Amino acid sequence: FFFFFFFQAEDGIRDRSPSRGLGDVYKRQVFYDKQTDVYISEKAYKPDPGERTGGAKTLASTFVEPAKHPAFNPDEPEDNYELEYVYGYRGYDCRQNLYFTESGRVAYCVASLGVVLDPHTNTQRFFAAGHSTKQPASQYHDGDVVCLAVSSDRKLAATGQAGKKPVLNVWDVETGALRCSHAVTQKLAKAIVCCAWSASGRHIAFADKHDKYNIYVIDAATGKLVFTKPNDGQQIIDIAWSKNQHNNLFAVCGIKNIGFWTIGGYCTRGAGQGKKSFAALTFDENDTCYAGGFNGNIYAFKKAALSNTVTAHKGAIISICWSSDRLYTGGTDNYILIFDNTFRYLNRIYTKSCPRSLDIRDDNLLVGLRDGSISLVPTSEAVLTNYLMKSHHDGEVWGLNITEDGNVITAGDDNKVMVWAPSERRNKVVGAIKVLENGSEKVEERAAHKASAVTMLSSDQCARAVAVNAKTAEVALGLNNGQVQIRDIGGIDVVKKSVKAGERWIEAMAYSPNGEHLAVGTHDSAVVLYSTDTYHQTRTAKVDSTPVISLDWSNDSKYIRVVSQSNKYLFFTVDNMEQDPNGAANTKGLDWATQSCKLGWSVQGIFEGNNDFGEINGVAISSKEKLIACGNDNGVISIFRN
Repeated sequence: FFFFFFFQAEDGIRDRSPSRGLGDVYKRQVFYDKQTDVYISEKAYKPDPGERTGGAKTLASTFVEPAKHPAFNPDEPEDNYELEYVYGYRGYDCRQNLYFTESGRVAYCVASLGVVLDPHTNTQRFFAAGHSTKQPASQYHDGDVVCLAVSSDRKLAATGQAGKKPVLNVWDVETGALRCSHAVTQKLAKAIVCCAWSASGRHIAFADKHDKYNIYVIDAATGKLVFTKPNDGQQIIDIAWSKNQHNNLFAVCGIKNIGFWTIGGYCTRGAGQGKKSFAALTFDENDTCYAGGFNGNIYAFKKAALSNTVTAHKGAIISICWSSDRLYTGGTDNYILIFDNTFRYLNRIYTKSCPRSLDIRDDNLLVGLRDGSISLVPTSEAVLTNYLMKSHHDGEVWGLNITEDGNVITAGDDNKVMVWAPSERRNKVVGAIKVLENGSEKVEERAAHKASAVTMLSSDQCARAVAVNAKTAEVALGLNNGQVQIRDIGGIDVVKKSVKAGERWIEAMAYSPNGEHLAVGTHDSAVVLYSTDTYHQTRTAKVDSTPVISLDWSNDSKYIRVVSQSNKYLFFTVDNMEQDPNGAANTKGLDWATQSCKLGWSVQGIFEGNNDFGEINGVAISSKEKLIACGNDNGVISIFRN
């Protein structure tokens, strides 16, 4: 028995204990500013109408004890779980967060994790809180990790997180052991947006997301603060140290600012201060700083003075790397450019998506892409083709289901439907929710009746529900515009049928066990029933006045139970789709195909006295019905006996 779940832009804590609150997810969402291409965090966020925000209290007295169930056992489950593999890389709103380690492994961040991937065995190690049910969830990150840097000897990593009290942790990339940490005490710091190691390995510099954009330098061995100063309220995007081990010079850059700092806190503003914006920095061994401009130019600085300017990309330079007299740059034009130390152009590599992180080892470039992919490409190639990782990237991932052969299908707000093979620890297929004619993403302003989402993609490019029909080998996707797409499991990238279930987004959807029906729970407060032979709409049931958030079928395919956003627990007979007011009692002898509803007699224990039902987002039961798992707003997976 294994879990496959996504934590996208939220904490990744796994535990068997009761849910422990870190605050409502909608009060601490993560955002991305497309205009400046920078990370934004801790923005006040209000859900759009129709999105869950909590709910009414539901009395346990309305539940009916089923005719058969396991005997009550208050002990913790004997089963232990630990994180095996993470299918994701955070490249959409982060940069320069992907590096080779000394042993040739690959270190990066996603969710609240530091990940070290062995590209030869395709196995992972983690710096993570509660990634095992035997491991205490302490001394790690309790918020999204949004920046990562490795030491010059590539043995240690530093990771910084978002949150009300951001923390920078220093840890061993081989063992995952914590070396030291530094907690930012500045109020309203919001996030540690970038970090970098000195060439000597003695110091780490980083910047926060405070309105003053504070700069910090700490002792890398102890985590003690060496100095901190504000950047005069000028937004910081990147930070880099000189590669000269005998020099304590580092630079910061951002929107219309670039500054050169010493470890004593002295700053010299660079040429272009107040006029030019920079997104990426690197140094060579001679204290020359190379800055990637938003205008696609490379700027070379010597002692804060501008010494050279080179026209390079047709879009902003987002990533930059110097190694062995070679300069590598990645731009929003989806190219990596390679220059020698005289700025002579050597090669360019097409990447399909913006390269947001670059590192080099033995003439192989390690590339982190905006679309959530990690790639390894020789510097002599013209096109990037070898992927170590593919993943979702933009917005949230809500849709997830498992096929009979154990593959997993997911859909998200990033115009992707993806098939995963857990037995092989890899992605098998990536399909588009909507194939775009000109290859460019369509954006739209969020309307009140659409799903609230971080992404700005149009609602017909986003899906939040996945259903699998084992009888017909079909997959249904529930889109954010109320549309339902039907695809074959073997041809997930092709839409063979499309029907309209409503105007608002779809969160709950399931095929009947006999394979003859598809039930769609919409945010139009309805359950819509389709026959799977023609996908003709047969019947519709109204569900009070709030959206349907979960749905289950009885094993005999004669009953459907749903939970609404207002936490009503309702039963419907399939033959006429009328509500059965005594459904809990009338179905107490039935077995159910799934347990996605978070209300009911069998799942009362997941709340353990907490009547705020809105905190629980997902529920599942094991195949042998011995265990129940639930996930909450804080990224916690809790495991209970049934």
